[in-house]
Amino acid sequence: MPFNQRTGSFNQWLGVETESHIQRVHENMKRTAVLFSLGLFALILVVLLITRSSPDVRKLSQPEFTMLFQSNLLAKVRVYYPPKPGQADGVPVMLHEVRGTFYQTDAHGQILKAQGIPTEFPFIASVQFTDELESKLTRSTNFSFVSPNPLVQQASKWLHLSRQ
Repeated sequence: MPFNQRTGSFNQWLGVETESHIQRVHENMKRTAVLFSLGLFALILVVLLITRSSPDVRKLSQPEFTMLFQSNLLAKVRVYYPPKPGQADGVPVMLHEVRGTFYQTDAHGQILKAQGIPTEFPFIASVQFTDELESKLTRSTNFSFVSPNPLVQQASKWLHLSRQ
């Protein structure tokens, strides 16, 4: 009988200790997963803020964008697809978000340069493309279509709404 009692108490002791160890490991794994997730989320937010928040971005109207394009003053152009519904002169249209850079000019129309390099300024515009404008843009070497990741779009909308 004493042998069984020892074995029983030893098993109880082993079971309690093992269970306690498993609980600690499980809680450490939870804590690690939460910290890793929060760190990843913070990194994504920082990257979004850095890439999306430029205080000196100039908002261009449709005529300004067209004038810069026709004057060959657009350095880089990224057109985001799909277009979004909007209005132009009170008429419902599909507007493309266009981001990029343009060359700044002086009063004589000469491109400003800093240390011999043309000065580029960022812009954003909502543009309705005519067939002619779209075909000219697609033939340009400084042009690219961008189809954003839906998850990034949702995060961007959430971030934009949280700023307001």
